[in-house]
Amino acid sequence: MLYLYLGYIFAQSYAVIEKLVTESISPLAIFFSIVVFIIWSTFPVAGYLLGKAFKARGNLNNKALLASGFALGFVENILFHFNILPYGWESAGTFIVFGLSFGLAFVYLAKPLQMVRQ
Repeated sequence: MLYLYLGYIFAQSYAVIEKLVTESISPLAIFFSIVVFIIWSTFPVAGYLLGKAFKARGNLNNKALLASGFALGFVENILFHFNILPYGWESAGTFIVFGLSFGLAFVYLAKPLQMVRQ
């Protein structure tokens, strides 16, 4: 789950960094914002953990989980960028990503993903 979380954080961090750099706020407010961002970002990928609690047989490796986490964060950004979800419905985006990460826990590949070396 850690790699899924890191991929999701990486995809979501652009918007947070942009807000922190462009706004003039105190260092304590910046610290608080980062802590809240890290805590709030655990909820969407907690669906993967819930799926594993339901004995999901998913066998994605760490690189696939990292890429999937990035893709999930990117999907959430796309939902708002293209007005699929209106602003103010951030909770709906969180639940959509939660559901997708829950489904990701059940992805079972007959042959696990491996890097091809030549």
